[in-house]
Amino acid sequence: MDELQEWLDKIEDYHLPRFEDLPELELYRDQLLTLVDKYIGPIWLEDSPVVTTSMVNNYVKNGLMPHPEKKRYNREHLAYLIAITFLKQVVSINEIQEGLDVQTKLNGGIAKAYDFFCDKQEIALKMLNHREEGQVLSEKNQSAAYLLVEMVTIAFATKLITKKILMIETNNSDEKS
Repeated sequence: MDELQEWLDKIEDYHLPRFEDLPELELYRDQLLTLVDKYIGPIWLEDSPVVTTSMVNNYVKNGLMPHPEKKRYNREHLAYLIAITFLKQVVSINEIQEGLDVQTKLNGGIAKAYDFFCDKQEIALKMLNHREEGQVLSEKNQSAAYLLVEMVTIAFATKLITKKILMIETNNSDEKS
């Protein structure tokens, strides 16, 4: 369990960049992919890339994120792509589309919706290391739309720890064999 505790301690310190911290420069797709990998890579457990060119193309084609302007992406695209990358681990593409629409409207745009999502995701990851403290997940009288973000971020964090435990147990079983 030492490996798990070390990992939990590491992800407790994980921080997503807020909208204002994302680059203002226009980015080519390769730069976009590199930044998503930089921001999400530290907690990514899969052997596969965090995001690929075909994923970005599909997200744009399906209306999950805006079309690039002259093959260039901006921080709005980056915010969408970071959120989508987390969300697709937990919910379907259709549910992501609906959730993004609701949250951007509710929060007055992508910048505030993205920052709200980042706050909730970080809290959910921190809770993994403090699950015995029984923290209250939601304040009373929160709207269902806010609760939706809270639950999906907790679901991602729970799925993440489950995968890590399975990886540790598989490695331990292989070593004993």
